[in-house]
Amino acid sequence: MEDLTISATELCPEIILKTTGLVFISGRSMAEDASAYYKQVHEWVQHYIEELGSESIAVEIDLSYFNSSSAKQLLKLLMSIKNSCLSVKVNWYYPESNLILLDRGKELSDISELDFEYFTK
Repeated sequence: MEDLTISATELCPEIILKTTGLVFISGRSMAEDASAYYKQVHEWVQHYIEELGSESIAVEIDLSYFNSSSAKQLLKLLMSIKNSCLSVKVNWYYPESNLILLDRGKELSDISELDFEYFTK
């Protein structure tokens, strides 16, 4: 298993997946077909959970915008991690002036039942 980096595009975020247990998503996520864009991410994380046997995973989300189909993919990702036996740490970054992004993070935290830490930038 190797690290995976997916470069950002105008409509899609940069995603960095490290075998050290880091999932980093940043930028804007408004792909027309978010399920296709995030498919490789879901597969990588599932492989990480099943094969590496690590005890923890850290998720860092720093999105300036994401649409509803991206929110669904983020939730799917968070739920697959939550349902594993891994210890999970989720850091949510948002612009201090954008409380909507803070609220969206809180919604994902509530639905996934994962504790998030929130950081302004």
